[in-house]
Amino acid sequence: MRILGIDTSGKTASVAILDTEKKILLGEHSIYTARTHSQVIMPMCKDLLCECNMMVQDVDGFAVSVGPGSYTGIRIGIAAVQGMAMVNQTPCAGVSTLAALASRAGSGNILALVHAREDLFYYGIYDFENGIIPAGTLADHAEILNILENYAGRMTLTGDGAELFMQNYAEEIPDSLEISLTPPALRLQSAAGICTCAAITGFGTPADLTANYLQAVQIQKKKTDK
Repeated sequence: MRILGIDTSGKTASVAILDTEKKILLGEHSIYTARTHSQVIMPMCKDLLCECNMMVQDVDGFAVSVGPGSYTGIRIGIAAVQGMAMVNQTPCAGVSTLAALASRAGSGNILALVHAREDLFYYGIYDFENGIIPAGTLADHAEILNILENYAGRMTLTGDGAELFMQNYAEEIPDSLEISLTPPALRLQSAAGICTCAAITGFGTPADLTANYLQAVQIQKKKTDK
């Protein structure tokens, strides 16, 4: 199965193609961009397909980050995938940004962290050897540290909030844990991780794709306040 994955949930715009039968990442384009993802993601998809000698019709499944992350970025990614997939009703998978980050961090217990604001982080703890991929949640540092009390041994931290978490709260991490950080390049969102997780979780229809922000976005908050 050839999966085209997109991640536009953070500052990195990324697209990748994974061949699950050959177990080969056929290609990946990523760019840390100040421009809106809507300007770059479709040209990136077109270029990568061309470089892999493929057309949109050759894609067996599409995958996209559905959150947490940038409200606008997530919507752009979902719209791009739905636009490509609906022509032939190609199967689609919505993937957690946190799970995709964790999938590139190695084995054992992996804590994926994306900074939300102040002392709040989106987080998820993953162990891909057990095949369970939770969506993650939003919590403050105290709650995350409390959860970590239940773990022992080696734990890898990844995600764009991992270094900030360690800078601010390293001294409060339980002594039972041996913490390591992934290299900086692996802490940014990547479509390769989106493809990997989609191959594990399976696919639905383009219409099934739904954003999962893990918190009320601003427009929802305004409605609630009225």
